[in-house]
Amino acid sequence: MRTGRGVVILAAVALLGVGCGDDDSGGSEDAAATSTTAGSVTGPQNYTVVVDGSSTLGAENLVWGTYFPNRLAVRPGDTILFDNRSSNDIHTVTFGVKSDRSDQPPPELANGQINPAAFAPCYTTGPARKDLTCPPPTAGAPEYTGKGYWNSGVIMPTALPAEAGPKQATVKLAPEIPAGSYTVVCTLHPFMEGSLQVVAADGDRLSPSQVTAAADKELGEAKTDAAGIAIPAPAAVPNGAEVISGWGDKLVAVNRFHPETVAVKVGQTVKWRGISPYMPHTVSFQPPFKSPAEPDALLPVGVKSGGRFGGGVSHSGIFGPPPGYPVDTFSLTFTKAGQYPYLCLLHPGMAGTVRVE
Repeated sequence: MRTGRGVVILAAVALLGVGCGDDDSGGSEDAAATSTTAGSVTGPQNYTVVVDGSSTLGAENLVWGTYFPNRLAVRPGDTILFDNRSSNDIHTVTFGVKSDRSDQPPPELANGQINPAAFAPCYTTGPARKDLTCPPPTAGAPEYTGKGYWNSGVIMPTALPAEAGPKQATVKLAPEIPAGSYTVVCTLHPFMEGSLQVVAADGDRLSPSQVTAAADKELGEAKTDAAGIAIPAPAAVPNGAEVISGWGDKLVAVNRFHPETVAVKVGQTVKWRGISPYMPHTVSFQPPFKSPAEPDALLPVGVKSGGRFGGGVSHSGIFGPPPGYPVDTFSLTFTKAGQYPYLCLLHPGMAGTVRVE
């Protein structure tokens, strides 16, 4: 088991709040940056928080489910740019949700469609609720006052073109926001969490360059830790084979199929099993969707799990770890020799092939 989570605890005065969703998120007694003396960083500041991190698309496909730096001290009137650096996953920047997610709108509705309250920009003055209905869209994001539900909507990975949607979200803190600790979460990933500590108008905070240095250090340590994640061994399957559909821990997700090419004989079964603590996937042969945001893209289409497959469309729909998802496996019995490429509709670069002999 890996030790350390790549999350550095900065100077106690400057950086406070909760960690990445689990108590063993770790930290170092050596601060990545120290707070400045009160008043030495004057006037409204523009900070950048790195969301996730880059990895080699199609080869590593790593996701770091946190914000860098994970804890940040700011003053009223400051602006924070949340920059999604992931090569292969979407995220949100969301305030007003409890750490236990008991009040968070779920990503998926009961009818299998994506929930606009989780995926789309949504700003309310009232508290977050599981059954939250968003008001009509506004032109631009309002300042965050410390009250209500403030959700950026999804920010896209770097692998997608500009027309797919924004890759950044900007949060302007209202001048009247009360001092205190504010939790920021991703509505799509249940352990992804950080915090802003709003200090007084003359309180201690870091300079933007110090924050950038702290983010770089935390992300560097997270990448070092990720190198220690072992590739899991597929389990034996009677009359067939198993493919692992993503793995990792509560911080890191590896969005890959293993093995990427699996060989079976005609009449044998391939079972896909997800073992990531938080990341869902799809197994999609010739899916009729270009994006998971399309209507019905999260639902099964074509040959269903447990069916016999000889080509054409078989789209598992979304599956993942319980209790967030009803199933974490998918299987097909192959009836015809050939090469069958497939992909995960949710994560660019996540693909595999079934070779049937």
